[in-house]
Amino acid sequence: MSAALIESLRDRLEGVHAQYHLHFAGQSRVTRNEEMMRMMIEQASAIEREAKGLAGDRDASHRSLLDLCTERLELYRGEIAQIKRARQEAGPSGIEAALHGARANFVIGQYRRHFAGENRGTRDLGLLAEMIQDLQAIQSEMTTLSKVYGGGTLADDLGVVGEYLEMFREEQGEIAAARDAGSVEDQASNLAGLANSQFEVYRLHFAGQPRVSRRPELLERLVDNLTSTVERMKGLRDNGLHVQHNVDNIAVVTERLEMWREELVAIRDVRSQTPLLTMVDNLSEAADTVLEVYNERFAGQNRESRDLGLLGALCDRLTELERQMERLARVQPLTQNERNLEMVRDAIAMLNDEWDEVAEAQEAATGTAG
Repeated sequence: MSAALIESLRDRLEGVHAQYHLHFAGQSRVTRNEEMMRMMIEQASAIEREAKGLAGDRDASHRSLLDLCTERLELYRGEIAQIKRARQEAGPSGIEAALHGARANFVIGQYRRHFAGENRGTRDLGLLAEMIQDLQAIQSEMTTLSKVYGGGTLADDLGVVGEYLEMFREEQGEIAAARDAGSVEDQASNLAGLANSQFEVYRLHFAGQPRVSRRPELLERLVDNLTSTVERMKGLRDNGLHVQHNVDNIAVVTERLEMWREELVAIRDVRSQTPLLTMVDNLSEAADTVLEVYNERFAGQNRESRDLGLLGALCDRLTELERQMERLARVQPLTQNERNLEMVRDAIAMLNDEWDEVAEAQEAATGTAG
């Protein structure tokens, strides 16, 4: 019996199970896709049939593969029954409520990654304003739903969203105050840090990336942030701060702004000429690229040694893609985009959870508090 063939079947079975971990493990059954689970059962069943059809005596590796097929199929069949039961009990309104809760968690995850415990003087007020808009929209949808549905955790979720909105608004004031605090040298340093953070966002989301899958509104936000930053740098200069690093920073930021404004025009031009289905395909390919990096650098790895910054960047990239897919879904429902959106949301939930786990593992290893 060919050991290579058995190993190939095992690899295919593990590929199916990787989809289980992405789309089902740890997820709310109310929001899960029964059809996707049926496809996984079909794939695992086909692998089992091929394994049973192998000629020759069944050695230990063959028996192990058959046992694993049986175990996985029992898991998947049990899961689909529980998904069906959970969705029937929740009904359409319960499913909608659960989706709103998941989207709120994405915004809360952004706060943990970008604001909690960080130097307020260098935080991105544009990002925080966008997060507030997102939570307000989710709160509005939850409130509308609550008038006809009172089950599940909707009431509790509404309370949590309200608390985070209040905190985000307070944080806006704290960040603005922190930027003006300290000596003029401290303020100049904060402005340099803020500019560098915008450069990093550009590098992450735009440098070397296909224009068709880039969100123009994000680049608009970067341009607005950097414009405000350079104006405040100039204000410090005009009010008597004569240090070379501030002069140099003004020159660098001004040059970068000119380049970004040109890039924004180019992105809009490319996207305006791109057919909708091509846009859907490009967003899907961009999401696949993110997941490839995750699988290579994080899946199954020692969390204490992982690059938390890179993991946060992957979360941010998927969040950007989710925004664009969501907008497309509202403009024109397309089956492929809806499937992509479901996949990306599952991936965001998985990566957000992994970011928390990695952060906790590294804090425990170093004895620091998050």
